[in-house]
Amino acid sequence: MDFIKRLEDHRSTEKKLAWQGTFLEYLDIVKKIPEVAQLSHARIYEMIRSAGIEEINGVKSYKFFSSEIFGLDKTLEKLVEEYFHPAARRLDVRKRILLLMGPVSGGKSTLVSMLKQGVEKFSRSGSGGIYAIKGCPMHEEPLHLIPKALREEFQNEYKVYVEGELCPSCRMMLEEEYGGQIEKVAVERIFLSEEKRLGIGTFTPSDPKSQDIADLTGSVDFSTITEFGSESDPRAYRFDGELNIANRGLMEFQHIPRTVQQILNRLLEAVPDHYAGFKNLLSVLYSRNLNPFNQAPDKFRPFPASHTVHPAA
Repeated sequence: MDFIKRLEDHRSTEKKLAWQGTFLEYLDIVKKIPEVAQLSHARIYEMIRSAGIEEINGVKSYKFFSSEIFGLDKTLEKLVEEYFHPAARRLDVRKRILLLMGPVSGGKSTLVSMLKQGVEKFSRSGSGGIYAIKGCPMHEEPLHLIPKALREEFQNEYKVYVEGELCPSCRMMLEEEYGGQIEKVAVERIFLSEEKRLGIGTFTPSDPKSQDIADLTGSVDFSTITEFGSESDPRAYRFDGELNIANRGLMEFQHIPRTVQQILNRLLEAVPDHYAGFKNLLSVLYSRNLNPFNQAPDKFRPFPASHTVHPAA
């Protein structure tokens, strides 16, 4: 009976967490809890900070990592204070890919796993709540609906920074389903989940001969061409690449040297400006997520030396 009770409590909690409403109602939430509109780096930094920080012998120790990572306090302090903290303040470091490089069993994969599990849990909390345009294949921030001409006025009133553009799918939906009336657009609360491929992506290179840029950016669904009439119609595009999936969260990129140059170039071009161009789609998609690389040192050293690699991303 105890288990049945816990099952009922769990179901009740899930119902309480779920939320659907209009963009106008979402603005009320933003006014009360501005943190819901945080960018990914700020959300992850807040997740780490809110778990608690102790200072031991002049070195910060983050309770978020303390259950599984030991003896790396200085390294973690550098990671949090020199990467996550300035990135959360929208400084240029947020335009860089986070590279985790170290010996085998050095804690790289553990750290990434903790971040993934952490953002899943944090997205279910009050301050970590994430809301998205209902029906958007990239579960994007509803504030992207605000026209550019009105964003400065909105930011002054709500004290919330807005960055990014609507994806082609949402632009079409806004015009065709809502007649351009952004206040009526449906918004829902989402919960990041690696299992459901929502806000957490993992790119693991396959055999070089079978690697495809579509694994990263999505692709045209040719079975829909006869229905929609054009490859450039957003409805004919499959937003199932890892960058699409990881929007609003993070994407782990494994084994750099095994990745073909075309995919690396696209990633290195997309990350600094948070934009990714897609073949046959008459627009670019705005992707906002953290991109950690996970690599052993001996496998990584030849990578930056390659003359074909674009400089610093």
